[in-house]
Amino acid sequence: MKRTLLVLALAILGLLAIGLVLLASAGGAVPPPEYNGEPLSFLWKANPHLCKQAIFLVVAIVPFGVAFFLDYHIWQKKPWLTMTLYMVVTAMLVAVLFMSSAAHKGSHRWIDLGVMQIQPSEIAKIATVIVTAVFLDRARWKVELFWKGAIPAAAIFGIFAGLILKEPDFGSTVIVGVLGLALMWVAGVKLWHILLLAPIGAVFVVGYLIFNQNRMRRLLAHLPESIGNKLIDALNLPFDAVADEKIKNAVYQKQQSIIAIQRGGITGVGFNQSQQKHQFLPERHTDFIFAIGAEEWGLVFSLALLALFVTIFVCGIMISLHAPDRLGQLIAAGVTFLIFLQAVCNMGVVSGVLPTKGLALPFISYGGTNLVMSLTAMGLLFGVGRRISLQNQLRRSKISAVLNNN
Repeated sequence: MKRTLLVLALAILGLLAIGLVLLASAGGAVPPPEYNGEPLSFLWKANPHLCKQAIFLVVAIVPFGVAFFLDYHIWQKKPWLTMTLYMVVTAMLVAVLFMSSAAHKGSHRWIDLGVMQIQPSEIAKIATVIVTAVFLDRARWKVELFWKGAIPAAAIFGIFAGLILKEPDFGSTVIVGVLGLALMWVAGVKLWHILLLAPIGAVFVVGYLIFNQNRMRRLLAHLPESIGNKLIDALNLPFDAVADEKIKNAVYQKQQSIIAIQRGGITGVGFNQSQQKHQFLPERHTDFIFAIGAEEWGLVFSLALLALFVTIFVCGIMISLHAPDRLGQLIAAGVTFLIFLQAVCNMGVVSGVLPTKGLALPFISYGGTNLVMSLTAMGLLFGVGRRISLQNQLRRSKISAVLNNN
């Protein structure tokens, strides 16, 4: 298990390093020949995203350490603590709906505290893992029952998903929903229960889309133009100038992202040589930073990044399989699915396979809440792995004691 944890640590460090290097290129301007003898001042002015991300990384060490050293059984032994976490996150998801959406492209996703902004949906993803895992563990054999196992579990993360959908944030809604269903499957919930609940959740999302005609137009805009226009006419969706402008921007961003990937080819155009980062590709330092990396370092970068995320997934599954108890198994599986799902969805969006959604690339995209929560998730995973190592050491000590006595 020590080797697994070492490989996991190296993969995470590799992703963090890649993220900072990418931000150095995507998040700032080309440095002038002189900076008046004030390198730190210039660095902040030229690339504030890189500097802020470095600060976020330092801050993230604290929750990572807490999650690493804190015995995860505390969530099981102190139910009030788990309930408090759930209530606080729910309150944050409700509070964010009353925040101004003017500065965030019509979405209510951030709580502005002045000196910083918090994105509750990112916190909700971690809370989904912890609270759902604790319930499924405490339910024991009842997870096989529909009304006493599957329904309460689905309600736990379903409330989160519903509030996130209201923001609206369709990408995070899907992540929370799939994550919750995956935890139910790992816990032993009957497959037919999951297959029954999944379409019910999908109906709510589709229903929201249908009644939110502007969102429906944006989704259909990502289909081939001939098909999309026919469906828009068939559904009799009204024209809205503001929504149409947002649709054009989303499609434009997707097109520019694909151009960046195509320009990169096999080996890329070289570090800091991206053309798309010069105001051609919006969100180049956040949700679409993968496109800048693919342009500058080519297919080699894309495969290397995918390999690192696959490494985290494999290590996480190994930790989950060897976890000392059911709660550890669920938490390890949950945070592993969380990181890998977000990575796959982000790369799918950037490469044009999936519709454009606001999902960050873990450890890479600029953003404090996402980086802090991603490292917190890894802290939880390391915490489970550490318990496995301690248990193995204790087992070897007992065996050695028995052999010595004999």
